[in-house]
Amino acid sequence: MPYIDFAELKARLPIEEAVPLLDLTLKFANGQWRGPCPTCRTGGPRALVITPAKRAFYCFGAKTGGDVIALAAHIRDCSIKDAAQFLAGEGNSTSSSTSSRNSTSSPGTVPEERRKGNEGSPALKPLTYLEPSHPKVLALGLSAETCEAFGAGYAPKGIMRGRLAIPIHDWSGELVAYSGRAVEAESPTLIFPNGFRPEDHLFNAHQVGEGELVLARDPLDALLAAQNGVENVAALLTEALSAEQLQTIAALMDERGCETVEIL
Repeated sequence: MPYIDFAELKARLPIEEAVPLLDLTLKFANGQWRGPCPTCRTGGPRALVITPAKRAFYCFGAKTGGDVIALAAHIRDCSIKDAAQFLAGEGNSTSSSTSSRNSTSSPGTVPEERRKGNEGSPALKPLTYLEPSHPKVLALGLSAETCEAFGAGYAPKGIMRGRLAIPIHDWSGELVAYSGRAVEAESPTLIFPNGFRPEDHLFNAHQVGEGELVLARDPLDALLAAQNGVENVAALLTEALSAEQLQTIAALMDERGCETVEIL
């Protein structure tokens, strides 16, 4: 397999030239290419953004971005290495994981096996390699004890590599995904696995009980609040608060007997 110089490939291939290579349906306006993301199929008709001036892309559906190689990896749902080979003209097969994923789940939904552990594949299991006392985690103000209590920690590998991995549960306490929270200046602040809809969940919702609900805008804020004695705290997993999310919060409050909510 020929060696591919990633830096040279990125330097000679403008990111906008990947648009026809990846068969993307985008429109150009105000210095950006925008359109739907064919991989995530979430985030709306303008979820995928390519900015030639910055040689970068961002997908609002997956909350992920990067350079031209990362774009190809995201759209083709393949590894960075395979994406580079494709862009260099050495790969012509589509990723088998894409067809497999799309055949088992509806676009824009969390796969059924992750929502219900007793049906289909086994339930998602906790990551055992997370490091709750990693220096980058402690630098955020979190203690190792808090991370251990919530099952969070620095991820040295996997799709959350280099981030604070925070477990997300559904209302019943079923582990459905991990969110990767930036520990320095990484962008975006939160990342999620493909197929996961952060707008459908609240961090720590399964622990909410009677009394006042404290709602943070970032899982890290919720962890820090809990560490400092704040009870009944949950967090949004999106920057904006939609009408759909308001209905979800209202339903959670009604089910758990929360009379008021304070948004941090």
